[in-house]
Amino acid sequence: MRLISYLVIVFFSFVAPVAHSAEMEGYSTVLRVEFVLECMRDREGMRYEMMHKCSCVLDRLGEIYSAREFVDASTTSKAITISGERGAALRDNEQAKQVALAFRDSVKRAEADCFLR
Repeated sequence: MRLISYLVIVFFSFVAPVAHSAEMEGYSTVLRVEFVLECMRDREGMRYEMMHKCSCVLDRLGEIYSAREFVDASTTSKAITISGERGAALRDNEQAKQVALAFRDSVKRAEADCFLR
């Protein structure tokens, strides 16, 4: 796991600034690394391949969401799944449901675009 973290950090430290697109403006390095590591954790496959595919997904999402919108949508998407009373505030909120659904659909489309299963 340390090797994966190291590779992702090295990748984003050297390659990301060169390949930085206007769409990714405001996406902090920590946000990018967290997304890619979580994506890689949830999938089986060669680490190097998954790193690139997961980075591709984030690039696609960066074309759709500003950094602030991404944080809000991804947080809502995760928080809406919290069980019990804590999650009820979001589960019962129609706007939060729509935000979460739209974000999940965007992630699925980005994964398909990047050949991520």
